[in-house]
Amino acid sequence: MSLRTFLKYTAAGRLVVMPWRFGCIALPFARRQFRQMLRWTFDSKEHYNFTYHLKELNRKYLASYISVVSGHPYAAIEKYFAELESNDALRTSLERRALASPDRHNSDIEPRYGRRLGWYALVRATKPRVILETGVDRGLGTAVFAAALIRNTEEGFPGLVYGTDIAPACGHLLEPPYKDFCRIILGDSIESLKRFDQSVDIFIHDSDHRPDYEWGEFVAIEPRLHAASIVMSDNSYHTSKLLEFARRRSMSFLYFQDDPKDHWWTFDGIGAAFHPGAPSYFPKLATPGPSPASPARHLA
Repeated sequence: MSLRTFLKYTAAGRLVVMPWRFGCIALPFARRQFRQMLRWTFDSKEHYNFTYHLKELNRKYLASYISVVSGHPYAAIEKYFAELESNDALRTSLERRALASPDRHNSDIEPRYGRRLGWYALVRATKPRVILETGVDRGLGTAVFAAALIRNTEEGFPGLVYGTDIAPACGHLLEPPYKDFCRIILGDSIESLKRFDQSVDIFIHDSDHRPDYEWGEFVAIEPRLHAASIVMSDNSYHTSKLLEFARRRSMSFLYFQDDPKDHWWTFDGIGAAFHPGAPSYFPKLATPGPSPASPARHLA
């Protein structure tokens, strides 16, 4: 019996290769993770809602993901990514607000957008009138939405982002002109969604990540959705609730997984439930209602 056959096809061989598997395959990965954890401990102040840049390949996958969800060409999504990354006014505003915030000792000053590049590109591509986000927190994602809405408004497609949160101090990164495109709703998000009385183009769950609460948000906002609404969840790496909701409404579902650059955290991503169709909400919207129907997004 050859050594290769012994190692691959016998129980004793399996035991012999265990130290090699641990030392040469698993341990190097753990070392890389540990080095990143150590660097993060001293270089970053964040202890939740981690922010990071994406690896270049992962960034391309995000562009492809948003292209499919929005119905817009990949090249257009890449253009919107670059538009956000080159927005010096937004970056300066976020840095200024972060430095002035009482939260500055546990949040990083540099705005790192990560998958929020995709949020921005989705809004720029589809031109929504109403975005509804649960879980504003510091307001980084909300500011990204607002920046996209400002550009849309300049092009003749106005919109607003509504954000729910239970913390009165939420959204401290927001200042004019970005704050002017936001409406903060304080209180329990499920109760706030039940009272929301506008048709919603894009909904994103990013609040209490308990599966039952996430589902409660989807059910609460369902009457305000129309046939072309896009429903997203920042919790889809953890639960299947958005997939279940998509199946309930006969919608397509896709999930994007973050691959952070120079960061140890690898447990975030975003799910999307959507009807594939034409690539914009303008010039008209579908009639609100909980029952699924044919897509009604139209070219502007």
